[in-house]
Amino acid sequence: MSTFYQGKIMRLKVGAKTIFHEVDVTVNGSTDFKEVSTKDTASSEWTPGDQSWNVSVNAKASADTTTDENTATLLGYWENKTKISITVSDGITGNVTFAGDAYIESFDASSPNDETVDMSYTLKGSGKLTIGTTA
Repeated sequence: MSTFYQGKIMRLKVGAKTIFHEVDVTVNGSTDFKEVSTKDTASSEWTPGDQSWNVSVNAKASADTTTDENTATLLGYWENKTKISITVSDGITGNVTFAGDAYIESFDASSPNDETVDMSYTLKGSGKLTIGTTA
């Protein structure tokens, strides 16, 4: 029988604090490839180059002052161009963990009529994304 990771408990942390009222988080990684084909190769050949990564997170806007990161704090990181240490993990021993340093590259605030304000943030990785397991 398979055991699946549970999305409800996979959380983004900035330092030791989770994002307050987080709805979802996505980690993206990509590798640039350089073509190394020549007139002597039978088809296209490629070699891996630089890697990059980012994280996107959606949350309900909140002014609550808790032990978690609230909307004003996150917007302050963007405004001040602050590099932050992040971790995405479900906290279960042996499960995958993503960690690295990032900047808040962009944010969106959506305020539909008669609804709560939704915030989305994109974090641009700076340096290596460490992929490991929760100890």
